[in-house]
Amino acid sequence: MAVLVVFLSFLVADVFGNEFSILRSPGSVVFRNGNWPIPGERIPDVAALSMGFSVKEDLSWPGLAVGNLFHRPRATVMVMVKGVDKLALPPGSVISYPLENRVYMVGKANSVFEDLSVTLRQLRNRLFQENSVLTSLPLNSLSRNNEVDLLFLSELQVLRDISSLLSRHKHLAKDHSPDLYSLELAGLDEIGKHYGEDSEQFRDASKILIDALQKFADDMYNLYGGNAVVELVTVRSFDTSLVRKTRNILETKQVKDPSTTYNLAYKYNFEYPVVFNLVLWIMIGLALTLIVTCYNIWNMDPGYDSIIYRMTNQKIRMD
Repeated sequence: MAVLVVFLSFLVADVFGNEFSILRSPGSVVFRNGNWPIPGERIPDVAALSMGFSVKEDLSWPGLAVGNLFHRPRATVMVMVKGVDKLALPPGSVISYPLENRVYMVGKANSVFEDLSVTLRQLRNRLFQENSVLTSLPLNSLSRNNEVDLLFLSELQVLRDISSLLSRHKHLAKDHSPDLYSLELAGLDEIGKHYGEDSEQFRDASKILIDALQKFADDMYNLYGGNAVVELVTVRSFDTSLVRKTRNILETKQVKDPSTTYNLAYKYNFEYPVVFNLVLWIMIGLALTLIVTCYNIWNMDPGYDSIIYRMTNQKIRMD
């Protein structure tokens, strides 16, 4: 089973002011409307459960309902936008939930997407080529000569290039392997820092980003024949400072585990029922095999049923 991950970098950060939204989802995946906050570290579990995979810990989040177990989505697309609490998405077509705590993600890229522009020079050159976003998007107050604006526009160009690449490599969307796409967009955050969040450039960039995300969601949803989940995570800022805990070397007090007081068994992991069933049924099969073998040997006639008798009896007749 192959999992396709695009531009998924390792990220562990405390998140302040954020939102988790569902842009597109098939009928087999049911997301309920409600203001239920979801911990950031459980976002990968939501993606796994929506695609029919199991997770190590049960997810007691009421936002994701039980859908069709025999018709799961073939892909999950998650886009993280940094620098804004939420985007003014069209009402009615999007389901949003508050996001809290921490975000954990890790992955690698598929070789098909190695042709995408990744360096700043490649991104800049791509913008001034034919059929780029500069020729189709209304820039309004944004400038082609500003590096911050070009960084934001280059991220929109990457979104368009990803859908274009997939349209040329449709076998990736039609195979039987589930696909996972995750992208992080930081261009809007840089525009907010450079111009200010009350500036006209930030408002125009937000509108352009919303339209681009809607177009990207539609393209990815249609490429998978309406059998894909498209998610959006908006994050205000990250606190990536590392805090190292210290302890006094003179401290000798030991904290006793309260579970040892009641002589409780250790907590089983999610693999326990699998291993238990394997061992149980193998032992039952071996026991039944041993019983049948012993029964047949006990009731065997050595003069007629033994292979030794048959071989020696044939030899005597030949002589």
